[in-house]
Amino acid sequence: MSSREPLNATIAVLTSLSIAAAYGCGVRAIPMDSDASFAMHQENRMFVMDRPKSGAPAVVTAAEWFRTPGAPAWALRHNGETLAAYWIDGNAGMTARTGSEASDRPLGAVSPSWDDNAIRLKIEALDGQPVRSDVFARTEDGGAPSVLTRDTQTILDVRGRYQAALRDTTGAEVGWLRLRIGPYEPAARIYEAKLPASVSDTLAVAAVLSLASEIDWIEGHTQNVYQKDRGPLIQSIPMH
Repeated sequence: MSSREPLNATIAVLTSLSIAAAYGCGVRAIPMDSDASFAMHQENRMFVMDRPKSGAPAVVTAAEWFRTPGAPAWALRHNGETLAAYWIDGNAGMTARTGSEASDRPLGAVSPSWDDNAIRLKIEALDGQPVRSDVFARTEDGGAPSVLTRDTQTILDVRGRYQAALRDTTGAEVGWLRLRIGPYEPAARIYEAKLPASVSDTLAVAAVLSLASEIDWIEGHTQNVYQKDRGPLIQSIPMH
């Protein structure tokens, strides 16, 4: 047995335990919009796929306990099986593959761009036409910036509800992505979508991870008005 095999076995056991804990020890059911075909929420540093387009709910956790150079950052798993792995490019971009090796078959990628510091996403399957999002516009008034943007003054201004249309190559609207960010939501970050056929669950997860990376960046570069809260908002205190 190679020295790497015991490490891999340990990682597999610990990952299975974390997933078992997630499903056996009170991961909450998050209320979702009735017309959403896909939904996830964030529990600390784990993401829960509450409503997949197909198949069963799954979780996204760190791909490995000790990430090595060239290894994926995240993995989508169900009952201990890795369904997809995700590489982050350092700029909120994500590449999805069928497994945790760089040689595994690619599934597609999510590439961000910025319109006056407001993020847009390009979601591209390996064998399909790309889908592009609008910027994420705030859906309720509140005095904060009207879009999810890096031009944000305080962490309070990030909170709110946002929506971005998804458009095909002709510019026609084919779906949408929604965000809920706030300490009094059922979860601190909730991601919902109505997805076109060309966007699979695995690519939708990549889009969520890309958005989460962007929110982390924004919250890490704005004034934190809570002296004892040094990190991004990843937990909530629902008011019910």
